[in-house]
Amino acid sequence: MNILIGFLIAVEVIVSVLLILIVLVQPSKSGGGLGGAAFGGGGMGEQLFGARAGNVLTKGTVLFAVIFLVNTLALALVYSRTTGVDVTPAPAAQTDSLPEAMMGLPETPLAEEVEELADEAEDVIEETDVELVEETETVIDEVEEDIEAVLEDLETERTED
Repeated sequence: MNILIGFLIAVEVIVSVLLILIVLVQPSKSGGGLGGAAFGGGGMGEQLFGARAGNVLTKGTVLFAVIFLVNTLALALVYSRTTGVDVTPAPAAQTDSLPEAMMGLPETPLAEEVEELADEAEDVIEETDVELVEETETVIDEVEEDIEAVLEDLETERTED
């Protein structure tokens, strides 16, 4: 099986490199592209592949693409058979009989400690919020008293004048 996998991987690499090269050699519709630049315009490509070079390159691209896709599917099938791992989900009836540790993340002392620390942090935040609100209310009360005192002073000055 390892020989088959090695062969399929070698074919995959060779076909993908050839597919890349054949796509790069093809001239674009505007006449540019790597094919035109590498072969001195369209003339050299026509000399190598004939006057119908577009058809040859297009057919080659389709051929290499089909080989690439079929080879990729073959590799996927071979790898799935060699690993022996069943990727289909188990029916619900089978999962009910599994131990709880296998159903999800196992309970660990570290997870419990993290939950306790999170609860403590939440309590500290709530206490801090309450203290800040109380301090803010005290400051607001003091400022209100100062404003009332200033207003009373202004009132007495007006009445004296």
